[in-house]
Amino acid sequence: MSRMTPLRSLLAVSLATGLTLTAAPALATGSTGFYLGGGVGQMHGDNDFDDESELWKLTAGYNVGWLPFLDLGAELGYVNGGTLDGEVNGRSATLDVEAFEAMGVAGLSFGPLGVYAKAGMADWDAERRGAGLNRDDSGTDPVYGLGARFELLDITGRVEVERIDTDEIGDIDMVSAGVVYTF
Repeated sequence: MSRMTPLRSLLAVSLATGLTLTAAPALATGSTGFYLGGGVGQMHGDNDFDDESELWKLTAGYNVGWLPFLDLGAELGYVNGGTLDGEVNGRSATLDVEAFEAMGVAGLSFGPLGVYAKAGMADWDAERRGAGLNRDDSGTDPVYGLGARFELLDITGRVEVERIDTDEIGDIDMVSAGVVYTF
């Protein structure tokens, strides 16, 4: 009977070690799967429209957290900004911007916490209005950003900074906080 006790102890320790090693990558990665979310924040214009306004956004994506500490995914987004005030040729003017975004996302996960970077393209539309100014602009330009996340169950809170890099209307910088739900 004394011979079985050390064998059982060794077997129990080996089993516990094996389970811990296989569970560690699962705890290190973010949720894998399809997600939907939304957020609110602030948009800042450039050049003639050096002003700030509110924004809201909708997000859908797919995240793959199959490597330890590394998350990869793809994300689609819609951003609708408020009115930026500015001055064009000495006259008061406004600028309204909305954009559809398609981006690749790569991040590092540390349990429920994570950081990520994203880059892709934004298809944007802008309306310039003012005295003697009635112009619609559109384009497809690079968009990139950085973010941090905190996950609790299937709900993830996110804070991110993004930039749509345009020449026609100037750069559009965005700061937002949002929530996504992973299915």
